[in-house]
Amino acid sequence: MKKTSRMLWIAVLGLLIVCAAVWGIVEKRQKQREAQNYWTMTSYPDASGNQGMFYTLHNELTGALIVIDSGWEQNEQQVRDAINQYGGVVDVWFITHYHNDHVDAFNRIWEDPRGIEIKQVYDSPMNYEEYVAVAHEWDFVDSFTKYLEITQGAENVSHLYRGDVLEIGDLTVTVLNSYDEKIAESGSADIPNDASLVLKLEGKEDSVLFCADCHSQGMADLLMGEYTKEQLHAKYVQLGHHGNNSFPNYFYDYVEPQIALFDSPEWLMTGENYTAKDMLGYFNEKGVQSYDYRTAPNQFEIR
Repeated sequence: MKKTSRMLWIAVLGLLIVCAAVWGIVEKRQKQREAQNYWTMTSYPDASGNQGMFYTLHNELTGALIVIDSGWEQNEQQVRDAINQYGGVVDVWFITHYHNDHVDAFNRIWEDPRGIEIKQVYDSPMNYEEYVAVAHEWDFVDSFTKYLEITQGAENVSHLYRGDVLEIGDLTVTVLNSYDEKIAESGSADIPNDASLVLKLEGKEDSVLFCADCHSQGMADLLMGEYTKEQLHAKYVQLGHHGNNSFPNYFYDYVEPQIALFDSPEWLMTGENYTAKDMLGYFNEKGVQSYDYRTAPNQFEIR
């Protein structure tokens, strides 16, 4: 009887040791997964030598890829290389607006993908007649015309509207601005830019505010009137209109970023005829870290 009892206790002890070992392995793997579950956000320079906008966010655990804009047509190869580096599949591609420094490389890749798969495209709901009615000479109607031509009827191209919320993996994407009547009511004299998608991406710890080319004082007031400081606050802010002739400083005071992203080359950052240098000085005084094409590609972990 004593021998049987001892054997039973040995068996129970052995089972507990095995369970503890298995639990340790499970816990270790869970920690490894949590450590890998973040997005690498990359801001790229534009191969044209001009200002542009092209970002990728790659989930290091799942492999999901988000692309935002693309830059000029000269940036096509860099965009292709970046997408192929991450497996050649774009899960979501956001087109913030239709200027050539944001959409032209996309147009070329969409028309001739060469093996790149694009699962879903989201854009701002501006139609051709509306665009032409407010376009200036710098608004490059041809880029928008091309975009409409090649995406017409595509089931995986959809508009986003103010207030829409998307869940992409563990990221929540909130649409804070899109083309609608409120933009005209703001008094904007630059609707093709101010119709940009403004997107807030939020993970468990970090957040990014993409302002695209939204930039006027009226739009700053509109956004601040629509949303609380908490809703607009973000650790990272991609500056409206590349940081040149951008939102007034009080808008960025409202957002309170820790890191500011200029999508601008050196000549725009330092040129006497541009205001980017003043915006850079403002952020330096605030203790906000700033990045531009002089240090690009710039990479950040978004958790």
